[in-house]
Amino acid sequence: MWLHILKKDLRLHWPYVAAVIALKVVAVWTILQMGIFADPLQLLSLKALIDLAFAVAAGIAVIVAVQSDPLVSSNDDWLIRPIRRSDLALDKIVFAAFVTLLPTFVFDLGVGLMHRLDALPAIGAAAYAALVTFIGVGLPALAVGTITASWRQAAGIIFVIFLTWIVGSSTINYQTADLSSWPVQLAFQTILVIAEALVLGLQYGRRNTAISRRVFAVATICAVAVMFMPRTTGYQIQHMVDDGKVAATGPIRLSFDDQPNAKVIGKASQYMLSFIFVPLKVVVDPDRIVTINHVDVSIASGDGKPLYRGTILLPSSNPPHQVISILGNTFDGASNGHNPNYQAVNLPRDVFAKLKNAPGRLSLTYQLSAYAPAATTKATLPLGVPQKVAGFGICETRLNPDKAQVVDLYCIPATDSSNCISATVLDLAGASIGAPQTSCSMTSTQWGLNTKALTDPGQFVMDFPATSGAAIRPLTLTTYRIASHFTQTVVVPQVRLTDLTGSTRS
Repeated sequence: MWLHILKKDLRLHWPYVAAVIALKVVAVWTILQMGIFADPLQLLSLKALIDLAFAVAAGIAVIVAVQSDPLVSSNDDWLIRPIRRSDLALDKIVFAAFVTLLPTFVFDLGVGLMHRLDALPAIGAAAYAALVTFIGVGLPALAVGTITASWRQAAGIIFVIFLTWIVGSSTINYQTADLSSWPVQLAFQTILVIAEALVLGLQYGRRNTAISRRVFAVATICAVAVMFMPRTTGYQIQHMVDDGKVAATGPIRLSFDDQPNAKVIGKASQYMLSFIFVPLKVVVDPDRIVTINHVDVSIASGDGKPLYRGTILLPSSNPPHQVISILGNTFDGASNGHNPNYQAVNLPRDVFAKLKNAPGRLSLTYQLSAYAPAATTKATLPLGVPQKVAGFGICETRLNPDKAQVVDLYCIPATDSSNCISATVLDLAGASIGAPQTSCSMTSTQWGLNTKALTDPGQFVMDFPATSGAAIRPLTLTTYRIASHFTQTVVVPQVRLTDLTGSTRS
């Protein structure tokens, strides 16, 4: 019987289904237009907008289908027809999967295969991405549809949730949890699955709308609380489970550089956020890669009284005309000896104004991940031709559009490989030319699957001089696996904030 109801829903609501599929087709076209390079950059924004439109359209389709046989009103003919409520519930669940899970799986898998990724890892990554879409979009839409009788009610609930998110985002003064980390995703998805099971059972089993709405409200509060959990808390949970503990040491040494060789130009107060620049010495073990996941900053008075605690927003680019070198988020052996390296610290303007001339102690606590080499291979990549490197992923070399004598290397790691890559150029005799260059994507691998490899453009790895003629120098490519997670704290004793603005010499 449920199959007949599903056919009816598809016939009645086919325009919504068609809109969902059309948006997914446009998303695939955008991905293929980007290719390994995210070029032009405008396509990245277009892709993000299309992904959002797909989620909205899929959610609307599910709500419309559920409300075509509403549960809230007592005046609907399905209540007196010989239809089992379990069949009706099964129909709505399958419809939600049809417009969320199925398109995501089919189209993402298709893109992965067109990118020539290995079939089995691509299937696993596409299945996981599809399941996340179903849980994150389909199940909430099902819940909203079953506890409302009209679009006005559904829109009101969605608006309240959106308003709660906006208020929370604007009032919380710490960096919230990383939504791509597995503890946050697991907690969030568990809440949605349990809440939807309860709501469906209550509504289709007993039609108890009042209790169902309370369950939905509690689940919404819990889900929002998970998303607004401090990033530090999520980090500690993840790595306590992954490693048994968060280590205090690792293959990198960060320390305050009290004799830098350069000055910072400008004043922190020129910006909406007040920046200070802390000079650091960086030393990394030569066979490791280290990434910064999160940085906390604290300021205390000379007698140890806490004055400020906050989170550093890792800058995507240097503040213009401010520093010669800014601390990045990926380090390897090539980082050693680079002087100076500055950690940019963004402070609220009122905090900077209050504390700028008061001597105190500044502490930076880094939460870090270390990667060890996993696999190394050699490859010669012709210009402009995506090349599959066995056990590694897809790589491509192209002439730099701004520098004709420079070649850029981009790679899409395989869906079951690490996000960290290093590359070294070789001469014709097979000897290394220069130091390895390293790139780590900030997207995390979930359950051993890198779902971003299916639909996101490849990450930049390195550039190197072009050779004469059509030949490209051979490369050594290395992937890395997670080795450990750990924390390090850098303490700057007795410093004034103004000493770290116009000139970092203390």
